[in-house]
Amino acid sequence: MDLTKIISVTGKSGLYRVVGQGRQAVIAESLENGKRIPVHSSVRVSSLEEISMFTTGDDVPLGTVLENLHKVEKGKPSLDHKESEDKLFSKLAEALPEHDRERIYGSDVRKLFLWYDQLLKAGEFDKKEEKKATKKDGEKTPKAKAKKDGEPAAKKVAAKKKAAPKPGASTKAKTTTMRKSAQRGA
Repeated sequence: MDLTKIISVTGKSGLYRVVGQGRQAVIAESLENGKRIPVHSSVRVSSLEEISMFTTGDDVPLGTVLENLHKVEKGKPSLDHKESEDKLFSKLAEALPEHDRERIYGSDVRKLFLWYDQLLKAGEFDKKEEKKATKKDGEKTPKAKAKKDGEPAAKKVAAKKKAAPKPGASTKAKTTTMRKSAQRGA
């Protein structure tokens, strides 16, 4: 599962996928309803890839915990995040037996189960399985396809770049000479 583009935005509920970069903000799309919002640089953002859970040994990345929970639940929804903390911690113990109960807050476990349900509904776990299935079926990567055709991949990419119009070529303003009588206020 690729969590590099999945973020949590402070002050907003739910998870968002980064879809673009604006001048002064990142464009993020909600996993719940698909609504896009600008996320300015002054807002605190956390990538799920960077989050980890406390254990009695080394910290475990959140992606690993979510995958373990997905295996425990066999691809089905888990407990509701509004359940009692004891139930949530016991389910977490199934997915991550070496979790450190003293250092993990109840609110963190609630977020974990909320995020798991949102990622499951958004189909993020299925994307991982699809990538594995295509690689097992023997589908070639673009470089391998290019080598099979006898032409290096770099030449094919260069050919595509040559066909593309030059950036900024059509956006230049054309200058025209104006007579003094055509100017405003004359």
